[in-house]
Amino acid sequence: MQRIELAKESEKLIIKNPNEYYVNLAVEKSKLTGDINVLSKIDVGLIAIALELMKTTDNEIIVYTNDYSMENLCSVLNLRFKTLFKNGIKSKIYFEVYCPYCKIIYKSEDLNKNCERCGLKLKRRFLKEEKI
Repeated sequence: MQRIELAKESEKLIIKNPNEYYVNLAVEKSKLTGDINVLSKIDVGLIAIALELMKTTDNEIIVYTNDYSMENLCSVLNLRFKTLFKNGIKSKIYFEVYCPYCKIIYKSEDLNKNCERCGLKLKRRFLKEEKI
């Protein structure tokens, strides 16, 4: 705890909340990729802060993660990322949310809800891929 306080006092550690503009940008892009319901609020906030820093500083910004959905969103937003303990993604992946029975396509934010027609739980599936 003392190290954290010392880092804050020396301004080597800055605690910051993400700017709402960048949160909204990350959310909208995650809807486009179909990752919206698999990313946590913290994941989206971290990406939003990285976007904000990329636009407001001259420092190199890199997001370190082992989460494929975060890597996917970073690639769509042109944010640099590195993986920690495994191989990262090689392509941007877009998903669609659908009913496995009715085959109706839903919005990405409807993932894990139930189909309006038959009541089955909605799933996501691969839609398209783009090389990074």
